[in-house]
Amino acid sequence: MPRRALYVGRFQPFHLGHLHAIEYILDRAEEVVLAIGSSQHFNTWRNPLSVDERYEMIVRALRGEGIPLGRVFIVNVPDIENEEEDWGKLVLSRVPRIDVAYSNDPQTVEDLTFVGIAVRPIPFRRREAYAAHNIRKLMLEAKEDWRDLVPTSVGEFLRELRMEERMREIKEREKKQLSAQEDPERLRHKCRR
Repeated sequence: MPRRALYVGRFQPFHLGHLHAIEYILDRAEEVVLAIGSSQHFNTWRNPLSVDERYEMIVRALRGEGIPLGRVFIVNVPDIENEEEDWGKLVLSRVPRIDVAYSNDPQTVEDLTFVGIAVRPIPFRRREAYAAHNIRKLMLEAKEDWRDLVPTSVGEFLRELRMEERMREIKEREKKQLSAQEDPERLRHKCRR
């Protein structure tokens, strides 16, 4: 049994699929390092939660599900800024020593394999339902179903953060930004006529 395993995710939000993955990994390793990916991004459709909010959400979920926090390390891993950087090396510089990683993401598998880390797959559980983009969409539409896809403590935390309202504000802001980017183009076309 490996002593320590790595699991990378954005956790936007932390859902029951993530919980299943952590339980699966802890059945196969003594400890798990949870790497919060894209840690520098927040307040966008793809990454609505800050790294601090994700950290708190994960800790609440693990406690709520009875997972011993002594078996879990949580670290932040930003995205790389340019093509010349090696994301796998960046990850290794941010985490304690690991023996194996678990991931189904092809790019994560490639990057970690490239730096010599063995990467094992995780069985999917209700992949489409538990997809974070699906949960964010349900929040945007104010459909209560999303609460069935996250641990109870996460649902409570996201309610405290007023996530449904935040998702609508983010979507509206991004829609306005896109519209503003398109307007100069439309004006140019109108001037040519």
